Amino acid sequence: MSLPKLLSRLPHIAEDDSVVLVVYAPFGSDDTLSHYPDDSSNTLEQHPLYQSLLKVAEHGVNVVALIDLVQSDTILVTMPAHRPEHARQVSRWKQDMSAPHTLAGLLHHAHLKHPTSSIVLALEGHGAGYLPEIDRRLVTAMNVTENGRFEWKVTNGASVPEFADGSPVLPMGCPTLPMGCPTLPVNHMPLSTWGIGDALARARAAGVPALAVIHFNNCFNMAVELLHTVRDGAEYATGYCNYNFFTSGEAYPNVFEALRKAGSATTEQLALWFADFNHDALLPKGNHPTIAGVVELSRMNDIAGHINTLSNALLSALDDHLEPDRAGMVARIRQAIIDALNYDTDQNFLLDVPDQLTDLGSFATHLLDHDFGTHGVKEAAMALQGALKGIKRYGDTDSPWMDLAQSWNFGEPTLAMNIFLPDPELDGLWDWRSPYYLRVAPDPGLPNVQPHIIDFLLTETNWRDFLIEYHRDVKFVGLLPAGIPSFPVYNAKFEPPRDGGGDGGTKPPECKDDTGYTRPTPAKDVSGKA
Repeated sequence: MSLPKLLSRLPHIAEDDSVVLVVYAPFGSDDTLSHYPDDSSNTLEQHPLYQSLLKVAEHGVNVVALIDLVQSDTILVTMPAHRPEHARQVSRWKQDMSAPHTLAGLLHHAHLKHPTSSIVLALEGHGAGYLPEIDRRLVTAMNVTENGRFEWKVTNGASVPEFADGSPVLPMGCPTLPMGCPTLPVNHMPLSTWGIGDALARARAAGVPALAVIHFNNCFNMAVELLHTVRDGAEYATGYCNYNFFTSGEAYPNVFEALRKAGSATTEQLALWFADFNHDALLPKGNHPTIAGVVELSRMNDIAGHINTLSNALLSALDDHLEPDRAGMVARIRQAIIDALNYDTDQNFLLDVPDQLTDLGSFATHLLDHDFGTHGVKEAAMALQGALKGIKRYGDTDSPWMDLAQSWNFGEPTLAMNIFLPDPELDGLWDWRSPYYLRVAPDPGLPNVQPHIIDFLLTETNWRDFLIEYHRDVKFVGLLPAGIPSFPVYNAKFEPPRDGGGDGGTKPPECKDDTGYTRPTPAKDVSGKA
């Protein structure tokens, strides 16, 4: 029986005769995801993700998955194409799912088992956009206080460093603290941005070819820092700029059924199907608005170059020696950030500042609303808009079920991907990741808590330099609490309230996406055009 295949411009993928779906599911610190839905799955066989993968195998696609659940061994699952009844589970004891070696080993195993298959990787669980690589062995009380030179206090929800005599460590400017933030996420911690890139590089070094598609099936991972980091590891990536509601692989059987029916498809088409069928699963339910993007990863170098050009133009506008009205320039940049679409980081479900993930295309668009004189900001913003064109696949407008008082509008056509933009309103309150993001040259006299820096910050752009200059005259107040946002699940029990309230409803509120679809979504054609 013939197997569906993928077509690619990359020679080693074009020669492949089948497909293997590799799934990395680090649910071991999350009870909700481990027992989804509604605490009803108590074994791996009962888990909807496992059931979805069986259906994928039915469609002629090999499956290799590493699934880690709460209070369970980490299980390696293999399912041969067209023979899901021969699925096997092998305990791999308990793996560190935040270690690059684990993902690299899984990819190597899948390639050895299916050496002529194009590899498609689906990353499940939690996402965070940019996430620093941190050596937690060095985050000790003595290190983060510099042997007692200062102490940390929690004030109004923020972590504030103070000298023992009460004077602030950093009275002005950005928090390039030598040891970063002492409070780190203790739960739901996914692979770091650097770690994902390192895992792909390790796999390549072991002989694994570049992946056909990566599906970042989690929140915030349509992020420029992450996409740039994995640019050499795969041909296409699909991801979500804001929350992507957990459906436990519900869309995957439809993705690979479309591939089976077509017989073959380009890697681009498969990446588009991941977005489209994820949308099909969520949109008819209502109150699950998402925004998806699909990008050919070879574009990321060009995108980073345009971000660098924009950063340099903004630095010019903030340079006292070149611009007499620096305060006015700061105010215009700040207003552009406020007007841009910002994705939820403080979990009040209002997509607005002080959220500290900003849509890059939206930011470029709103910079054009202001006059920056001869500093080249307008030209750089327009060029960045062009570099981001076509990445957004869809964007909904609806109220999220977590807070029906909010309306999420992802209809702006220039939306594309998020970028980390901490303390956007210049309040002096920074996201906990900020010290790691801003410090790229560790103090040789101190323990190196952040052992690895991503190229986007280290060598490719001056974005971090712009952030430092933008905050130059702002008093540092503190760091906001560390944490990976709770994963908003696809709420199977939820019904929108009746008019004025209640528990049930006769008709869900209208939900539209920016292609003009209303629920239910029309069937997708295989051309990739919505």
